[in-house]
Amino acid sequence: MNILKKLGWVGIATASLWVTATAGTNGFYIPTFRGQPGTTSSLWETFTVPTGAPGNRPNAGTDLSPVLTQWAQGALITGTGNIYNMTEAGVFTINYSSTAPLGLVVLQMRTFGTELDYNSVRLSYDGGVLLTTRTETDRVQVGQPGTPGSGVYVSSAWQWDLTGRNVSQYSISFNAAEHSLSFDSALLDVQAVPEPGTLALMAIGAGFLVMGLRRRK
Repeated sequence: MNILKKLGWVGIATASLWVTATAGTNGFYIPTFRGQPGTTSSLWETFTVPTGAPGNRPNAGTDLSPVLTQWAQGALITGTGNIYNMTEAGVFTINYSSTAPLGLVVLQMRTFGTELDYNSVRLSYDGGVLLTTRTETDRVQVGQPGTPGSGVYVSSAWQWDLTGRNVSQYSISFNAAEHSLSFDSALLDVQAVPEPGTLALMAIGAGFLVMGLRRRK
């Protein structure tokens, strides 16, 4: 069983365990905002629906509501729980919905064999479409190139900033570069933007804290 599933999600106190676990499995990193109020994380490691609805809910995380769907025909689920398509290039979407405006969104994905079409990755919402740059976080060669069962695990990360756009729902779409992509896992971290009233209360609380420190002096 994957060490991430054994550990579960026990909050910011286990950040050091997350670093160790992800470095040895998915190559994913911890966004700086994870664990802050209003943030959520969603992890997909084992898929059950190869094509179309109802899609795949996360296996773990603080938010199990996002849906990851692969749309190209001919896909199947491998023995390790990956989505694999030997005949067509995979077509994927991740749909996310929140009750609060959102700030930063970080998506990390890991594939085996054929790689993603990295230029296809985009975030869409009611107001438009946002592109962003890719960061490669891990690349591991398995076996010898050209021999059966060999391939390359690649982990990549994308980040979008929705602050100030009043976005609470979005869809992320991406495609495989060609057939024979094995989609291994994905991790979605989302940061909610505090409402003005919440920010005002935080400012008042900080002011009282400063006043109390001054009085002690």
